[in-house]
Amino acid sequence: MTNYWNQAPDNIKIIGHRGAKALWPENTMLSFENAVKLGVDGLEMDLNLTRDGRLAVIHDETVDRTTDGKGLVSDFSMAELKALDAGVALPDFGTHRIPEFDEYLDFVEHTNLLLNVEVKQNSPETADKAIAALDRRGLLDRTVMTCFYGDVTTYMHQKYGVKTQGFPKHRVKGYKEGCYDHYYAIGIGMNDLTPELVAELKAQNIDPWCWCPDTAEPVEYSINCGVTLMTCNDPHAAFEILKKRHLRK
Repeated sequence: MTNYWNQAPDNIKIIGHRGAKALWPENTMLSFENAVKLGVDGLEMDLNLTRDGRLAVIHDETVDRTTDGKGLVSDFSMAELKALDAGVALPDFGTHRIPEFDEYLDFVEHTNLLLNVEVKQNSPETADKAIAALDRRGLLDRTVMTCFYGDVTTYMHQKYGVKTQGFPKHRVKGYKEGCYDHYYAIGIGMNDLTPELVAELKAQNIDPWCWCPDTAEPVEYSINCGVTLMTCNDPHAAFEILKKRHLRK
C-alpha cells in the first residue's frame, strides 16, 4: 500500500481548508476545484449527517452561517439542503449548493489528492458512513479522518484501522488517556503552535500539522517550528515561502 502521507523534509504538504475558504465559498465544489488548480496537495472538508441519513459537506451544526437558510443540518433532508444557497458568504461567485459526500468523492477519486475528512459531531454513524464511502472507492490509504471528539477518533481507529488526526489534549472533547496512542497526526492551531510541542509530537512519531497560516509571518513561524503539513484558507503565502526556502518541490 502506498503511503501517500509520507513526509519528506524538503516537501511540506499544503492542504486546502474547506477548499480555500478565504478565496471561495467554503466546502463548495467551486472552492475544492479552484484550490486544486492552485496546486494544493490535498483537501480538508467537513461532514454532517442529514435527517435522511446522508452525508452533507458542511462545517457547522447549523446552516445559518454559510447559507441563506436557518436551522440544524440534521433537521434537513439532503434534497432540502440542496435548495439552499451555500455561496452567500462570498456572493460575487454566484449561487452554489452544499455538496453531498459522494459528489465530492466523484471529484477527488481520480486524482492523487490527499484527503482530510472531518467528522463534525460526536457521531460514530457519520464516521461509519464516511469510511464505507471512502472504502468503496479505494481511497482510505490516502485519507486521514479527523474529529474533535476523542471517542470518535478512537472508534474509527479501533474499528477500521484508519489514520486519525486529533488535536492538542486541551482541545480534544472528552480527552482520555490513550487517545494519543492511535493518532497519526495532531492538528495544531496557530495559538497553540510552539517548537516544543512539535518536538514532543515528533518524539512520539506523530505528525505535527498546523492550521491556518495564511500570511507570511505565520507561515515562516510554522516552518521554523518544524511542522510537516499546513492547512491553509489561502495557500498563496505558503507556496511562495516554501518554494523560496526550497522546502517544496
